[in-house]
Amino acid sequence: MRFTRREFLRSATVLPVAGAAGLSLSSVRAAGPQVLFDGKTLNGWRAAPRLSVPSTPAFAPLGGDELLSAVRKWHEGRPESQAMLRHTGRWEVVEGAIVGGQKPVDSNLGAYLLTDRTFADFELELDARPDWPVDTGIMVRAHALGSVGFQVLVDHRPKGGIGGVFGNSIGNFLAAPFTIDGDKEPGFRVAHLREGGRESQFKSLPMSHAATFADFARIWRVNDWNHFRIRCVGRLPFITTWINGLKICELDTARMETPGYDPELVFTRLGRAGHIGFEVHDVNLKNPLGQDRWARGAVCRWRNVVVTEL
Repeated sequence: MRFTRREFLRSATVLPVAGAAGLSLSSVRAAGPQVLFDGKTLNGWRAAPRLSVPSTPAFAPLGGDELLSAVRKWHEGRPESQAMLRHTGRWEVVEGAIVGGQKPVDSNLGAYLLTDRTFADFELELDARPDWPVDTGIMVRAHALGSVGFQVLVDHRPKGGIGGVFGNSIGNFLAAPFTIDGDKEPGFRVAHLREGGRESQFKSLPMSHAATFADFARIWRVNDWNHFRIRCVGRLPFITTWINGLKICELDTARMETPGYDPELVFTRLGRAGHIGFEVHDVNLKNPLGQDRWARGAVCRWRNVVVTEL
């Protein structure tokens, strides 16, 4: 996305003015595009551990700080979870890009990087360059935990979906127009990218629009940077995704019907606005994907992160 110096200065100055007026920063809608990543620092972002939410009735109606406190307390009481609480992954700036990975590289533990601010209705644009194989994604309307919210898939791995939507701890639904596969190459690269099979635990979810793998293959730049655009609008969001200008997915989460998904409980859990974030997935060696979920030493990269509030 390109915008004028005047537009940039206007977006950069709106928050201090709003703060001086005594308004909540999270409630301010800035005019024009806003740069979320300055290319040099992680100012405006924070790292968070990848904490699962127990799928028990007691947790279902919880949201906001109450959910954050309950989930942390639950993990603190489990010896096997204590390492997760301390693990916030590797997040650094390298050559003008946010680089995310596991730290240490053999920990098999995931993490999130989240914006300090929250956003309701918006369009997000960014460039992504994930290694192969990694399971990563772009969080929208995310809870402060990071692990709860809507995720635009960037599963650059066998049986991975790219440009679809996953419901993290909000029904664990999968709306993936297609899946991919490929052959590992040295340097975390992929060759012979092709259509893949689906993970058996997920059913195909109807979408308002779904691109085909053939559509995707024509525009995807293998082992290179690709441009994502995400539109998120509505009380329960209508999410539209594009990659390199091609519409990939449309999903109306207010009208979606799938087992385990309750729209009103989702709204209770997330509210009207949430964080934007990036994911580093953990690895369960008992899962059939094993280390193909996240190769040791692999990273994801993000740059040119710009949001326009609607």
